[in-house]
Amino acid sequence: DDPNAKDEKALGLKGLNSLAKKLRKKRMDAGALTLASPQIKFVLNEDTQKPQDAEMYQLKEANAMVEEFMLLANISVAKKILKHFPSFSVLRRHPRPSESQFDMLVRAAKIKGLEIDVSSSKKLAESLDRCIIKGFPYFNTLIRVLATRCMTQAIYFSSGSVPPEEYQHYGLATPIYTHFTSPIRRYADILVHRLLAASLGIDPVPKTLESEEKSKTMCEHMNHRNRMAQQVGRSSSALFTLLFFREKDVIEEGIVLSVRKNGIRVFIPKFGIEGSIAVAKGGGGEAEKAGASSAGKKSGGEDDNNGWIFDGETLTLSNPTLSGSPRYQIFDRLRVRIYVKRSEMRREWLEMEIPGTGAAAEKGDAKKGGGDAKMVSSTAGGGKKRAAAAVSPSKDSKPKRPRRTSAKKKGTKKTKKRQRGT
Repeated sequence: DDPNAKDEKALGLKGLNSLAKKLRKKRMDAGALTLASPQIKFVLNEDTQKPQDAEMYQLKEANAMVEEFMLLANISVAKKILKHFPSFSVLRRHPRPSESQFDMLVRAAKIKGLEIDVSSSKKLAESLDRCIIKGFPYFNTLIRVLATRCMTQAIYFSSGSVPPEEYQHYGLATPIYTHFTSPIRRYADILVHRLLAASLGIDPVPKTLESEEKSKTMCEHMNHRNRMAQQVGRSSSALFTLLFFREKDVIEEGIVLSVRKNGIRVFIPKFGIEGSIAVAKGGGGEAEKAGASSAGKKSGGEDDNNGWIFDGETLTLSNPTLSGSPRYQIFDRLRVRIYVKRSEMRREWLEMEIPGTGAAAEKGDAKKGGGDAKMVSSTAGGGKKRAAAAVSPSKDSKPKRPRRTSAKKKGTKKTKKRQRGT
């Protein structure tokens, strides 16, 4: 970044960066997308290895420079191995999303008076570039986060199992792609390295990849393991987030990222985390006193929605029966309290609530993941699935005496299994 740096290394890096910018422009002109998936970054204590600071991970110009040459290498290697092994090359594709998958994104942008064209990746990229609101610098990033969540999952595949016209990578706007540059952390890259070595006559074709069927089986396995690894990454971020906030009780600015019938999902830009808040049930007592049950029925809501009205077109959740007629809409900015809550059984979970409203973290959200967590908190890059920050029993699920008896039986069974295993 220093304009006065004239040494050989500095000049070399500046030359590479200049070339990277040209490569990037060429990709953008072809319709490549610039998406966003914010992540939380932790600073660990050297002695305890516990998180002592947290912030959203920031990408710098150097990251973009390295990325361009990695993409170029991946594309070049994909072409090379496909030329030599057209029936069993290990490639990666990103299927084009259907237009219906962008409905939520288009509706959200329209609320702010912005139009998004999803007819092609290039039109979408141009639309995202225009999504700028004066006085709301983070809005463009939020729109790109929502666009990322509309996408289909990129997958590995064997070249012989898919027609050539389906090889394309939608997000990168390239007709062919693979993973080659990170063999130290991805098994797919190791396989591609072996295929490249075989194509150059250095090594023989690996037996695990010498047919379309074997290559296809390997790709399906890698896709499965990749999804599991992503879930582990989200769970790890959720755990360290919990540890970071364990002795803290802070109020930070949040932005409404989505609105549902009984609550909202908020994103905290400072830390790159998000969580669900059940505002409908949180304000239940006061709403019932104001006759909210009938209001809920009139709006087509459920009887226990306590007067809260959800509008799917404007993406708002409001309650005219409460004092001040609270109303939440996507992209609203609000203050959010973040702290760790503990149960009598010493379980912990990350709690988010709107100060002064009684609206707290949503209990039911975690049930989607099969647990009883009171709240789900994850990094923004978590995708559609979210990892539970901690698991705790709900108030309505305290064990009864018959369950204690069954628990003992289960413990006995586990002991027997261990004995058999040894």
